[in-house]
Amino acid sequence: MPLPRLRHLGLAGAVLTGLVAGSAVVPTASADPGVRRGGPVAQVLRAPARSTVTAPRLLRATRTPAATRPPVSTWQVTYCGFESNPQAKQAFQASVDTWAGLIDTPNDSVPIRVKATFKDLGDPDVLGQAGPTDFVVLDPQSNGVRTSYPVALANALRGRDSTPSSAISCTGGATSSDGSDITAEFNNRAGKVYYGTDGQLPDASYVDFQTVVLHELGHGLGFLGSMDVDIEKRGRWGATTGVPDIYDRFTVRSSGSVQRKPLLSYVNGSTALGEALTSGAVYWDGPLGKAAYNGRPPRLYAPSQFLPASSYSHVSDVDFPAGDPNSLMTPFVENNEVIREPGPVVLGMFADMGYRTPQPAGQRFEAVDPARLLDTRSGVGGPIGPLTDDTFFDLRVTGGTVPVDATAVALSVTATGTDAAEATLFPTPRAGTARPVAPNVRASAGGTRTTMLTVPVGADGSVRVHARIGSPQLVVDVLGWYGPSATSAFRGADPIRIADTRDGTGGIQAGRLEAGRTLDVKVTGAVPATADAVVLTLTALNATAQTGVRLVPRPATPTAPSPLTTSGSVAPGAVTTSAVVTRVGSDGSVRVSVDEGAADVVLHVTGWYDDGADGLFHVLGTDRALEGRIGSKRASSRPSSRDVAVTGVSGVPVTGAAAVLTVLSAASTTATELSLYPARTDGARSSLPTLDLRPGETAATSSTVRVGRTDGSGRGLVRISNVRGVAQTALDLTGWFGP
Repeated sequence: MPLPRLRHLGLAGAVLTGLVAGSAVVPTASADPGVRRGGPVAQVLRAPARSTVTAPRLLRATRTPAATRPPVSTWQVTYCGFESNPQAKQAFQASVDTWAGLIDTPNDSVPIRVKATFKDLGDPDVLGQAGPTDFVVLDPQSNGVRTSYPVALANALRGRDSTPSSAISCTGGATSSDGSDITAEFNNRAGKVYYGTDGQLPDASYVDFQTVVLHELGHGLGFLGSMDVDIEKRGRWGATTGVPDIYDRFTVRSSGSVQRKPLLSYVNGSTALGEALTSGAVYWDGPLGKAAYNGRPPRLYAPSQFLPASSYSHVSDVDFPAGDPNSLMTPFVENNEVIREPGPVVLGMFADMGYRTPQPAGQRFEAVDPARLLDTRSGVGGPIGPLTDDTFFDLRVTGGTVPVDATAVALSVTATGTDAAEATLFPTPRAGTARPVAPNVRASAGGTRTTMLTVPVGADGSVRVHARIGSPQLVVDVLGWYGPSATSAFRGADPIRIADTRDGTGGIQAGRLEAGRTLDVKVTGAVPATADAVVLTLTALNATAQTGVRLVPRPATPTAPSPLTTSGSVAPGAVTTSAVVTRVGSDGSVRVSVDEGAADVVLHVTGWYDDGADGLFHVLGTDRALEGRIGSKRASSRPSSRDVAVTGVSGVPVTGAAAVLTVLSAASTTATELSLYPARTDGARSSLPTLDLRPGETAATSSTVRVGRTDGSGRGLVRISNVRGVAQTALDLTGWFGP
């Protein structure tokens, strides 16, 4: 029998309930203009018990206590009425200490001040209520619209107190600002509440007070938005002020053909917004919240009936059920459940809003011998036959050569079809239908393209394959994985040509490589002898037939067959470029072969993996870094370039050493080459192409690029260059390497 549940009524904008109750936006004499009132309106209610059976201790959904961390922010709590229950005060302070070790403020001379009151709230089923005491409207952030911040966050961003006061009084009312940042009230007459801090609740009918306080302080810090749905099903944001909260700015609707539509783009007061808020498809779209959820957008609680003070301002209890490390800020908490951490997703969401929080750990890499996961031509790993428009399926990527704790996989994806085709590979969501807007696999009509992708692992160890346009055949090979048990870190390098069959560069035999023959190429020397894997740019050209190119570790037995994989594809008269990662094989070499006919092959080393201390991979939720035309019609034969910031943006710190980017290009006016490389102060251009385009072709590829010079704001830059003509181009930032 399921345990009774505890309903947490969060806040559909702390201001909204306060304004309905009659609290006007009136700045006090001690407050900055633009300060508006919040209030303790995020209530915690006890749900009716369905059973009096005591759950056995071994079945409890308990968690380990929070690790002891030194405080990174200063908190001051004024305790009112806690004299009657010292244990409650101790549990409250323990929750404060948890947040103080996680929420970093830039100026500790501006503390986070909490007014905590323990009193009779008039209803024994109301356990407590909390929220920001005030909101501060700061300068325009985007589209000329000002943004409202909970006062604790506003203070952290400004480095000064927005609502100064000499002291917080226990006798003062909650209807006027008293200088506190968070107002929290808890019921001293609620029964079946455990006030200890050891998590050892007497039985399954008890609620853990420390867990409740930890949740409510999260709301007080700003885990809430201003949106609401009225009785006529019209959605609104900004309460009566028309100013959205910072939380609102990261919320989108993603369902079916509507993907990543900002809720703030709906007409305020419209039924369309009301429908979106009750669609079950509202997501957080901040890059750090998505990064903490391994590249997926966290879904918010948006049931079909809007529940004031609960809907929208919690994460989904379906996606983050009891027992999940991110379940603290769901609308429900099980009785007898002990939670001592907010979880990485919640901390990532706070970081998107502007707080400084601990960065998720980066992951190391492990290369594997290529293994085929999917081939729709034969039905390996999935459906057989060309995929149809707007279909998807989940491809299991862990459990074979990839361990179940892998967080991301390096894949070689080959697409081919009779018509132009697009597909996207992304981490399988736990629930819902959110997906990236842009494709990461493209093939022109009648063409074949191979690209290497780094894709976070989603639910059930899978990635989702979405055929967006056309009817492509897809082949997917796994090349390696990232995770806690991997051993290698990335090192970027300026391109070094190590083999060219056109002229024998690298000490190899000159002349096109023919099918049935293999070419072994030494990589050590260009990379250290300690390198476990090497990153190469493979260029194929001068093909006599449509063919696939394989690049694999050189086997210990020279006559051993090469693993089944496709590293690149080329047609007669075409030039194609693709990135490849491979384990360094026997004698420090890699092996190259072609499937049909003959072709010239050129190899450049662009990086490697070894046991270094940094160069760890950090996943991001896909974030667009650039969109626009590269080139000039008036000087079609001249190279054109742009510098693009990839650190100091989208949640990537300035310490990032390399960026993982998806290059999407369409409708080139002429045959051309796009190159991605570190931006240099002397303006020098790389001659190594990242993506070759035919006139009018649409294509995509992925590239890992070292960060070059910095701009005036300290942001690290990469450069994208187009040799000739004009190409409509986009760059999506999907990850980065660094400490």
